[in-house]
Amino acid sequence: MLRKKIPAIPGRAPNLLLIGLLLCLTPQPVAASHGSLPCEVPSNLEPLFDLLHSITQIAFLAGIVLATLGFVSAGILLMLPGEDSTRRGKQVAKQTLFGTILLLSSSMIVSFLTNEMGSTICT
Repeated sequence: MLRKKIPAIPGRAPNLLLIGLLLCLTPQPVAASHGSLPCEVPSNLEPLFDLLHSITQIAFLAGIVLATLGFVSAGILLMLPGEDSTRRGKQVAKQTLFGTILLLSSSMIVSFLTNEMGSTICT
């Protein structure tokens, strides 16, 4: 009895290796970048920074609401009969998951970049 050999997907292996490598190496610089910058906000710009902070928090909460609605709509599409709605539900779920991960990691990414470029910004 001969078994049919399933060909390896050439594009997936390097991507998985790269993702695994990034997951192993990313926490160290991000954990090291938790300090604050030695900059101080000028007193005349403090209301602007408070406004930007409020807008950022509102946008984050709106993103969480949109993610919840995205997962609910993906679940509804998955429950509907038919191949097309199931395929669409999986696609919506994947896109919502990607967006949610990006939303939740955006603060970490911005703080890492700010701390890495801190000497350039605070001159």
